[in-house]
Amino acid sequence: MYLLTILGIILLIVLIILFVRLNFTISRVDMLLDDVNKKLASVDDVFKVVSKVTKSVSLVNDRIVEVITSFIKNLFSKRKLKEEEEEEF
Repeated sequence: MYLLTILGIILLIVLIILFVRLNFTISRVDMLLDDVNKKLASVDDVFKVVSKVTKSVSLVNDRIVEVITSFIKNLFSKRKLKEEEEEEF
């Protein structure tokens, strides 16, 4: 009877110690996660800027390609018109 009481008290003390350590560990992990979230927020702003710059460069590139292709298309269409005019005479 006394042995079970002593073992129960020892078990209760061990569980209390484990819960206190677990509480400290959880608080440390919580602080770490808060720090990581702050750093990710600052990096997120950088990625937004990079995304905007990439979109702008892509739009400029598309416009340049469009102008070049329309120039080449007009150049070949003028040649075809000249060839058709020469064939008519």
